[in-house]
Amino acid sequence: MIKSTAIFPAISATIDTVNTSRAPISYASPNLLELAQLEQASKAEPLELTSHPSWWSVIDSLSLGSDFRRDLERLANKNASDHDTSNGTLAFLVDQGIAQMIVKLLPFFQHLVVKCGAQGGLVAMRIPERDALTSPWAHRRSDPSQRCVIARGNSGELLVLQHFPALHIDKVVNVTGAGDSFVGALLASLVQNPRTFQDPKMLSKALSAAQRAAILSLQSQFAVSPLLS
Repeated sequence: MIKSTAIFPAISATIDTVNTSRAPISYASPNLLELAQLEQASKAEPLELTSHPSWWSVIDSLSLGSDFRRDLERLANKNASDHDTSNGTLAFLVDQGIAQMIVKLLPFFQHLVVKCGAQGGLVAMRIPERDALTSPWAHRRSDPSQRCVIARGNSGELLVLQHFPALHIDKVVNVTGAGDSFVGALLASLVQNPRTFQDPKMLSKALSAAQRAAILSLQSQFAVSPLLS
């Protein structure tokens, strides 16, 4: 978990030179434990990044109010899976402060893909105003029933939080390498189409491919399934 915070000194060194509409880091894919570590480290000494004026500027521009909290609470009431109630609900987003941690980190990471194990995955991102004008996300509204929360900031940018339920898996052979397989497949989608995250349909397709890649490794005796290529 500690290694996940190694990027923060570099962020601190560039935070004064980065346009606040663009985070210093484009993509990060922590699991829930790494997310908590990142959030703690971002406010800790000696860097205290969440005390920086640019961090406050981004948080203020998101203008998250009662509508966002209401939609988030509705999302938290959803089952983590549409097919398996044993995985519980998404209440952890609120009860464990996961959504709050994500928002706090978005000034540093433009896109966060949070791996939640059996509870699926979360994609959170900021879409700057000029990109939002041409993004299909601009034509969408918050719909917790579809596992999506969208907030419109006072500067015209969008905050998108989308949950993707975990895919069904019959048998787990080996958990080593599943996260790497997930990220590798997701990066492959981004290489093929750098605007993958800007389109809800492309994002859904990419996340499904990443989840299937992780399942192949979970069902393999090897860290990365030989079936992946």
